[in-house]
Amino acid sequence: MFKHRQDLQFKTVPEGPDPWYAAHLERALNHQYGEIVVGLHYLDHRARIPGRYRDLVMDLGVEQVAHVEMLAQLVARLLDRAPDETVIRAHPAVAAVIGGTNLEDAIAAGCLSGVPDDVIGTDLYADFLTNAHAEQRRRRELPALDHFTDDSDIHYLLTCLLARALGQQHSCEGILANLPAHRTRHIC
Repeated sequence: MFKHRQDLQFKTVPEGPDPWYAAHLERALNHQYGEIVVGLHYLDHRARIPGRYRDLVMDLGVEQVAHVEMLAQLVARLLDRAPDETVIRAHPAVAAVIGGTNLEDAIAAGCLSGVPDDVIGTDLYADFLTNAHAEQRRRRELPALDHFTDDSDIHYLLTCLLARALGQQHSCEGILANLPAHRTRHIC
């Protein structure tokens, strides 16, 4: 069960609208190994993982949901006060909604079709290895996103998310090191 608080941990307020940057942040949320898919993967694990790892995976999944919320709020703030034609050019999804597409159907279709087969499995070792690699990818993506802005609030949020990705990667690697059947495997 989740408990939601209305206040965000990081109230990132960008200096002004930036639809181009918002589009890049949306890709970090939605791509094959983006924040949303990784969060769903952690939460999916919870149902299949034995005893002592279950709480850790749940914590990682809930934290990932918080990352999604923070980045989604930032995207919304970057689009706020931007000229409509600029937003439509930078965001095909916004154009689709303005054109009459049902947003709930579009989101559901996008989320379900975007989950790669190798993200959902039954091998505990493979699952945690996938998670560790997803966190590594996030650690490469976030600095790249940081490079494209001079906004100090955005820098701060991305730096905090980068530190969390490192912590989540270490958690997954710690579990991998303790799984008895796979002690000889190495993380790339």
